[in-house]
Amino acid sequence: MPLSRTQTRTFVAVLVGLMLGLSVLATVLITRGWENEAVQEQVREQETERVRQMPKFSDD
Repeated sequence: MPLSRTQTRTFVAVLVGLMLGLSVLATVLITRGWENEAVQEQVREQETERVRQMPKFSDD
């Protein structure tokens, strides 16, 4: 059963609001996370370990 025009507009408005809210939340969490020195150090350590474990390719 299709939704009425008003119900469709309300549904779309709720979805858009939800997506905007989630994007703002993600932006805030990412931004504040990068300000945390402990998180930055952990990311550096993980990146160093990942690079160390990568296979070495020769130019032969």
